Amino acid sequence: MSVPQETVNRIARELFEAKRDVYTVPYVSPRLPERDLDAAYAISAEFAALRERELGVRRVGRKVGLTNHLVQRRVGIEEPDYGIIHDDMVHASGTRLPLSRYNRLLIEAEVAFVLKADILEATREAVEAAIDYVTPAFEVVDFRYDGSVGQIVDTIADNAGCSGIVLGEERHPYGEVDLTKVEMVITGGGTEITRGVGSNVLEDPVNAVIWLAGTAIRTGEPLRAGEVLLSGSVGYIEPWPADVECVATITGLGRVVATADSKG
Repeated sequence: MSVPQETVNRIARELFEAKRDVYTVPYVSPRLPERDLDAAYAISAEFAALRERELGVRRVGRKVGLTNHLVQRRVGIEEPDYGIIHDDMVHASGTRLPLSRYNRLLIEAEVAFVLKADILEATREAVEAAIDYVTPAFEVVDFRYDGSVGQIVDTIADNAGCSGIVLGEERHPYGEVDLTKVEMVITGGGTEITRGVGSNVLEDPVNAVIWLAGTAIRTGEPLRAGEVLLSGSVGYIEPWPADVECVATITGLGRVVATADSKG
């Protein structure tokens, strides 16, 4: 990493305060060497550490983003990224999300994995053996920036856009459902928002977990038992409509429900 730690700390502080107080900041990419992913992840790690130190939250999971080739094409980024899920970011199905806590809320539906064992090697066999169950989930996507997604270093630095998750109620043993063939539909107030199939996510959502496991091991933070892992959007990422019940249904896995509340 060619960026001074002082710069990393300053940018992380800017993002932390923007998230805490709900406002936007300029992209960080002009202050970083082009495609310096190490610097972007260092900022993201310090951003997460600030939340843990100053807000008392704890890490309960991680998310993989940009695993869907359709989403990659739309935002012009061709590789996955990852972020941290803290305990204050996890919501149960049926929750109401106060729009006053977000800059520009976006919705996506994913397959979530929950682990029953640590993953210490990034092989399919090790990953599959460590999965406790799968469930449908929304990712609550929100960025701290004035514009749209920006460059890959912008998304990484900003916790890969992850501002929360909503977990479904059904729990299914891994392998019970062929995740490559599941079909997902999100509706808002009965109107379709987006749809997709499981194979959109790196051909199989578990491949996102394998990628994340390898990345986590390389950074010295392997995936641990009990963590919740989001594998990436099955359909497109879309604006979250206000004041209507949004429902994501994934065949064989059930559904997850949430409402973005403009009065909250």
